[in-house]
Amino acid sequence: MNKKVVIIIAVMTMTTFINNFAHPVTPELVESIGYGSFLLGVLFASMSFTNFLLSPLWGKFSDKYGRKKFMIIAPIGYGLAQLGFGYSTVPYIIIIFRLIAGGFACASFVSGMAYLIDVVDASKRTKIMALYTAITGFTATLGYLFGGFIGDKDYHITFIAQGILSISSSLIIFFVLKETHVKARVTSSNVIKDLSKYRKTVVPFLLIITMLTSFVAIGFNNNFNSYIKFIMGLRPRSLGIIMAVTGFIGLLMNILIFPIIKRKFNDYHTLMISIFFIFTTLALAMYYERSNFNFTIVILIIFFAFLALYRPLLQSILSRVGNANGEIMGLNNAFTALGNVGGSFYAGVIFEIDVRFSIYSLSVVAIIVFGLLLINKKKFIEFG
Repeated sequence: MNKKVVIIIAVMTMTTFINNFAHPVTPELVESIGYGSFLLGVLFASMSFTNFLLSPLWGKFSDKYGRKKFMIIAPIGYGLAQLGFGYSTVPYIIIIFRLIAGGFACASFVSGMAYLIDVVDASKRTKIMALYTAITGFTATLGYLFGGFIGDKDYHITFIAQGILSISSSLIIFFVLKETHVKARVTSSNVIKDLSKYRKTVVPFLLIITMLTSFVAIGFNNNFNSYIKFIMGLRPRSLGIIMAVTGFIGLLMNILIFPIIKRKFNDYHTLMISIFFIFTTLALAMYYERSNFNFTIVILIIFFAFLALYRPLLQSILSRVGNANGEIMGLNNAFTALGNVGGSFYAGVIFEIDVRFSIYSLSVVAIIVFGLLLINKKKFIEFG
C-alpha cells in the first residue's frame, strides 16, 4: 500500500470519526424539545437531501479544481453548522442547520473517495475499498462512542467538541494531503445530464441498487436508534457503546472474512451473498425479537457483518466506469443520499405506527434488490 493511500485513509478516518459525534446525542436533543422519532427521521433526511443535491456538484468541482481544497473547506462549514444545530431549539432552525451540514459533509466524502480512486490501481481497488470501508466504518462507530460518552450528561458538550475538532481538522488536511488530481474536462453538474453519459452502461442500474440498499441500511439504523432511545430509554453513552460494537463487527468482517470470500467469488457474487444475508437476518431478527432474545442478538451480529460488505463492492464496480472519478463518486453519493432521504422519512413515520412492520418491510426491499441483481446478472459480465 503506497503512502498516498495510507494518508487519504487516515484523513477520511479522522473525518468520519468527528462527523459521527452527534448521532448518539441527537435523540437526546430531539426529546429535550418535545419531539420523537418522526423529527429524528426528518433531521437525517434533511441532511441527506442536500447531500443528494450537492454531491454531483462537489464531484464535478473536484474533477475540475482538485480534491484537496474541497476537503479543506468542507470540515469548516460542517463544524459551524453542527454548532448551530446543537444549540438550536426550534425545529425549522435545526432543519436549516442540518441542510447546511449535509451540503458540506458530502464535499468531504465525494472528494475523499475520488482521491482514493485516483491513487489506487484498478486491480487492487475492491480490496482497498473494503479496507477503507472497514476502517472508516469502525471509526465512525468510535465517533458514536466518544460523542455518547462526552455528551451523556449534557449533549451540548458533544456539539462543541465536534465543531472545534471539525474546524481544526481542515488545518491538518492542509498540511498532510498532497493534491494528486489530473484535471479533467468538466461540463454540467446536473444529475440527469451526468446519468445520460452512462445510459448504455451498468451505472444507472448500480445507482438504483445503491439507492435501495441505502434505504434499507439507513431505515434500519434510524429504527434501531429510535428503539434504543424511545422504547428502551437508554442514554447516549449506551447507544455509543452498542454502535461501537456493531462497528467492530463490520471491521472484523471486512478484514478477516471478506478476503476469504473474495478468493472464491467475484464482486457480483459477493454482493449477492451480502444482500441475501441482509434480508434473511432482518426478517429473522424481527421474528424472534420477542421470543428468543439471545438468538436475536446472534442474528443481528450476522446482519451487521454483511451490512458492512455491500457498499465497497458497489463503489468498486462503479469506479471502473469512466475517467472522471469525482463525477462517478458524486453520482454514487447522490443516490446513496436519495436512499437515505427515503429511508429516514420512512423509518421516522412507520416506527411510530408499528416498528415490527417497518423492519419486515425493509427486509422486503432487500429481497427486491436481490431479485434485481439476479435478473440483471449479464450487466455485470464486464464490471462485476
